[in-house]
Amino acid sequence: MSGKTFYIDSVAGEDTHDGLTPGQPFKTYATREFTGGDTVLFKRGSVMREVLSTRNGNEQGPITYGAYGEGDKPVFLGSVSVGDPKRWSEVRPSLWRYTGTLSSEVCNLIFNNGESCGNLRWQVEDLRQPGEWHYTGIGRSTANEGRREDDILYLYSPANPGLAYASIECALWGQRQMVGGQHDIVLENLSFQNSGVHGYQGIQTRQMVFRNCDFRFIGGAVWNRELKIRFGNAIEFWDGAKDNLVEGCRFENIYDSGVTHQGGETRNIPERLYFRNNLFINCGMAAYECREPSQEVYFENNTCLNAGGGFSMQGETPPRQSEIYPQPMGHHVFIWRVEPNTQPGNVYIRHNVFSEAPYGSAIYSVIDPADERKFILDHNRYWQTTGEMLIHMGGRSYRPSEFSRYQAECGQDQHSQVMKPL
Repeated sequence: MSGKTFYIDSVAGEDTHDGLTPGQPFKTYATREFTGGDTVLFKRGSVMREVLSTRNGNEQGPITYGAYGEGDKPVFLGSVSVGDPKRWSEVRPSLWRYTGTLSSEVCNLIFNNGESCGNLRWQVEDLRQPGEWHYTGIGRSTANEGRREDDILYLYSPANPGLAYASIECALWGQRQMVGGQHDIVLENLSFQNSGVHGYQGIQTRQMVFRNCDFRFIGGAVWNRELKIRFGNAIEFWDGAKDNLVEGCRFENIYDSGVTHQGGETRNIPERLYFRNNLFINCGMAAYECREPSQEVYFENNTCLNAGGGFSMQGETPPRQSEIYPQPMGHHVFIWRVEPNTQPGNVYIRHNVFSEAPYGSAIYSVIDPADERKFILDHNRYWQTTGEMLIHMGGRSYRPSEFSRYQAECGQDQHSQVMKPL
């Protein structure tokens, strides 16, 4: 069944239109009864401050959400603008209080359309440098305490922040993710930005496709305020996943991981997952976080740059706070939480470029060597000029100069090279 194609223009559309041609687009879409085989297209160049509301496909086919027209990809934003100078009140020299209304917990500040991010400080007294911010309600959402009306956002700035920056986006906890859905959904040519927690999180997903999508400035929510740990992944398959594909996507400035499967322990083992031809830049924990047992997972033909870079370090002295502190954090591939003798099948990490991980390593595994042998690494290109560690496997770390020793001792990457990428 081929289904119908519907067009959405959130600015110029009208709900009295039939929505079946670019000249007669709908204005809204979330409450409409799309079904398997249908395609829902958003006008390029549009910006929507909302979560993308999806419906699951069925045996007749997936529901596809994509773009039409010319220009930039349609953008879904998890942030609100806090750049109005009239909404900032100076508390004392260089310390400003935001007087506008925020609907949920503050997770990150993004300045000048992504030129830089703010640095969270855990006490308002610690605000001393431009861009440092504090929110009195940090951690309330994770603790299920709820937002209080008297919670305040503070920002350090020599001048009124609304005048000092061309734009200030405040990423909020919001609905915890920018897009959802469980099965038989295709998402392509869309951009998800400024989410305080995740880009996508799905439980026991199947037949999910992400193609040519962007995920930018994802995460930063406080997971544990006592331990000062934050979190947020771009694409997270939770408690099992089958037959999912992520290809041709761009992941940039992700607080934790670009792509990850987790949450099931030894139940609902993820299988037949494909992560290929993606670009990962500045992923704070890892481009690919392999957490808990899995099988038939393919991480191939990806380019991974500057692991641990971007806003995730927040000006801290490495290693940053994490669940494995004081072990380093900021890897291209992070393999952990696989209990001995529970890895059921192979994971393939091949034909990738791993360039620079100044705070961690290209591959960082902390699982039993017997389970490590089910990870097949080959035909990768590694490059590391910052930091001492290139690979951590088999319980030891290897520098770039020890690559041949790593190959011999671990039996991995027999056709791989340490070579500067083009």
